[in-house]
Amino acid sequence: MTFLRAKPLSPARARLKVRAALAAAGAPVPSDAVALAAASSDLIRSLPDWVDRFGLLKAQDTIILWFDPRAGEGETFPSQIVLDLPPGRYFVDTLDVRSHQWISRESASGGPLVAGLPSTGRAVLVRIRACGV
Repeated sequence: MTFLRAKPLSPARARLKVRAALAAAGAPVPSDAVALAAASSDLIRSLPDWVDRFGLLKAQDTIILWFDPRAGEGETFPSQIVLDLPPGRYFVDTLDVRSHQWISRESASGGPLVAGLPSTGRAVLVRIRACGV
């Protein structure tokens, strides 16, 4: 896993992709979500090698990440993301943006948060919320 191999999307592009994917899945975008320049984010520690481009939106109690796959990369293992989040329990939901279906949900602990990232060969969106939100 590496963070350096993946390239960040511009905040505007990340916002467009996330909003379109969540709308197609019937899920709301948090009204206070702000797209961050992902390259400068201290939040991301590590991404899997299959990730080509990524984007990041952050709201008060939700983090939304967008992942575009690298061309020609098959399924890889391990496929995990590592984020610097405060201690606590989080729900990590993954959306296949082509099928508009939520394909996985897990509960993970923060401080840092380590969660699986399904490698589908297509773009995926990950929504992270504190348990109880």
